[in-house]
Amino acid sequence: MKILLITHGEPLDPARIASGNSVRAHGLALGLIEAGHSVVQVYPEALGEPTALIAERGLSARCYTDRETLAALIDAEAPDVLILGYWELIELLPESLAVPIVLDVVAPRILEAMYQAHLDLADEVRRTLRCYRRADRFLVGNQRQASFLLPWLLLAGFDCRAGAPIDVLPISAGFESYQPLSYTPDTRLCLVAGGVSWPWRRTEDWLDPLVWALERHGQGRAGLMMFSGQYVYAADQPPPALGEREQTWPESIVERHGLQPYGALRDNLRRDCHIGLELADENPERWHSQSFRAMEFLSLGLPLICNGYTELAGLVRDYDAGWVVERVEDIDGLIARILAHPESIAVKSANALKLVEERFHYARTIQPVLAFLAAPTRACPGKPLIDLEPPAPSAMAGEVSTVPAVASAPVVDTQAPTASARLKTLARAALGRARPWLKPLVTTLTRGIGRLGRRRAVILVSRSDIRPTNHGAAVKIERTAWGLSFAVEAVYLLSEDRACYHEVRQGQVVERAFPRWLSALGPDPEQVRAVLLDSGIPADDAFLYRPTADWSFIARTLYLALRTGARVYQAEFPAYGRATCWARDLLGGRALLVEHNVEYQRLADQVPDLSRHGYDMLRKIELGWCNRSDAVIVVSEADRQRLLADGVAPERLHHIPHGVDLDGFERAEPLDLHARYDIPTEDAILVYHGIYLYPPNLEAMEVMAGEILPRLEQLGVAVTVLAIGAHPPARELHPRLRFTGPVESVAPYLKGADLAVVPLQKGGGTRMKILDYFAAGLAVVSTAKGAEGIPITSGVEALIVDDHDAFAQAVAELLADSARRARLGAAARDFVAPLDWRAIAARYLALVETV
Repeated sequence: MKILLITHGEPLDPARIASGNSVRAHGLALGLIEAGHSVVQVYPEALGEPTALIAERGLSARCYTDRETLAALIDAEAPDVLILGYWELIELLPESLAVPIVLDVVAPRILEAMYQAHLDLADEVRRTLRCYRRADRFLVGNQRQASFLLPWLLLAGFDCRAGAPIDVLPISAGFESYQPLSYTPDTRLCLVAGGVSWPWRRTEDWLDPLVWALERHGQGRAGLMMFSGQYVYAADQPPPALGEREQTWPESIVERHGLQPYGALRDNLRRDCHIGLELADENPERWHSQSFRAMEFLSLGLPLICNGYTELAGLVRDYDAGWVVERVEDIDGLIARILAHPESIAVKSANALKLVEERFHYARTIQPVLAFLAAPTRACPGKPLIDLEPPAPSAMAGEVSTVPAVASAPVVDTQAPTASARLKTLARAALGRARPWLKPLVTTLTRGIGRLGRRRAVILVSRSDIRPTNHGAAVKIERTAWGLSFAVEAVYLLSEDRACYHEVRQGQVVERAFPRWLSALGPDPEQVRAVLLDSGIPADDAFLYRPTADWSFIARTLYLALRTGARVYQAEFPAYGRATCWARDLLGGRALLVEHNVEYQRLADQVPDLSRHGYDMLRKIELGWCNRSDAVIVVSEADRQRLLADGVAPERLHHIPHGVDLDGFERAEPLDLHARYDIPTEDAILVYHGIYLYPPNLEAMEVMAGEILPRLEQLGVAVTVLAIGAHPPARELHPRLRFTGPVESVAPYLKGADLAVVPLQKGGGTRMKILDYFAAGLAVVSTAKGAEGIPITSGVEALIVDDHDAFAQAVAELLADSARRARLGAAARDFVAPLDWRAIAARYLALVETV
């Protein structure tokens, strides 16, 4: 039987860098040829002429340039069956083909598409189903992929009652024979990882502890080899950027290489390496994946360290062909055990080769395909279960939704299609065809309207809890609006309050009402919250992500922009970027996004039970709106570096620090805190402020109560700690720790204290409380986390200590040395002198005025 194997990669050539598609096709071709079939591999001419190696394998190859030349080639070859090495290649085939088509979907494309913000996921779903309907048989890489594919085939119209047209054909190996590795204790152990950098494959959280475990336990006799690069066929791609933690890995441990030709890569792996790594964060794509990289390692006799969530992990356990890791925390102990028992590597190497021979050899894996080729049949799917035509374009066609939309219950039509329904279908199809030119037309018209009446004003889209200003975000938002209001005509504050907004002019705030018809627009707030929680977003922070499922933010932003002429839109947290980018895209202007923290990282640090799905959702939302905004303002260099490492373009990122109300602190008179709170006069007063619903603030006071105060008592230092701020805990933490509750202004309290303490253990962004203490002229003792994001020098503007004993000792020494406290306080006051809110607002203005 003659088979055309159509691929988007060239036949496997040891002298060239190989894609997974080429390796997959190589295994298929060898298995078919050895079974007696004639195979012609067809691939794009742009990849170059086939080498002489092709003929040596019994394989012939031909090239095509476009759809027409491919159709002519198929006619000339007259194959009995087509096997397509990638799902979208089916779009190049003539519609009238009568030959059976086998479609390889070893990489579930729709799972990959979730991680690519430039794709419209709904369009990808429809496109995938349209492609599936043209195929007769499907190949997948493992049983999980088969289970995933089944409902897709049902949606595409396949009758799967007697059995699904799916064959499990793993990525194959066995192209060459090897002996097990030999390893002795005096050999330097080399682990290997790498490959193409894909957005759905994140390895840093796993490789970082592994690198440091190799340094700690290896004592110079262990290292990691990394091969990395962009996709083989992507032109002019820069080398992958190193993550923040990767940049700290010691060169004595990590040896880096670019992607290498297939033959040279395998020679290097076999010669220099001993253990392969297949470790990455779990997500739906990774859970379903079958790794080319893992198969290369095993086929060379390299035992594998892999995640327990992968399907391959079961076989690695059964054959004792490596080690299975369930948690990041297990990495350190595993490296210690491997180095303590080097004899296990040779044993597991032999088992790896046995696993490949018995389960992944190309002569075995090809069997399901051979069974189909014995009597190939056409599938002839029926009517698809969903509409595969694209919907009518929205005002913002192309936006990728990150959270399911809130919708009413669907209406089920049980009647035959009416003339009206047929007209609607025709209209939908016409609009779908018009989409390429309709969106530019709509955008041009709306932007023309947007230029009418344009004024020098700013719309801030924000959370609503900014009054009273009793937390850092509230202070920053309110003071930014206040400072900008002196430089522009007006600043408009818009939040989830559908009834009103606030107008700020020359520092004066006036509440304004939205029209009743506008206030009534939008989905039910409780339904929105339920959608957010179902999406994996933590309950306490769901309000910050409301705009992703509540389109009323967009409606109110557009209304304000048209009514006021404002064409600068500033989102104060990532999710609010949806409304600001819509307004910018429709009316013109500039969309800014203010990052108070890197929110997805903050929540990962603070929510112990945050699921991987929830983290991925939060990260996707944040990075998506960062990349769609014109400018992203970060409050610390650490946050800028994090976003830069995670793919936000450097030209978008602008570091503008937090500010402080210097005039307010100058005017404030110190309170007599001893008298107000009946504190013994011999007690020094230590102060801390924050909101205690925020876990890091409460944890800081628990550390103060449980660790610092007992140590001060042992040192004979009498103190009382005043913890200022809303939502104090109901229980007493320590007799000398008093929670004041919320206060109108912290300045008089800070100026009445002797010393500020910041024993923070967690948190993100920049600590505005530190700037307040500096503005009050207070000496400060802080942990490094407490002073994070503020470029100060320990011993100059504050004392930075992390050890509990050292923290207590620093407090005791400062209380005993009033002159040193005064010097620190003066240096701290000088540090914040340039950070008045008006000066900070001027830096925002530079971005605002680029409209």
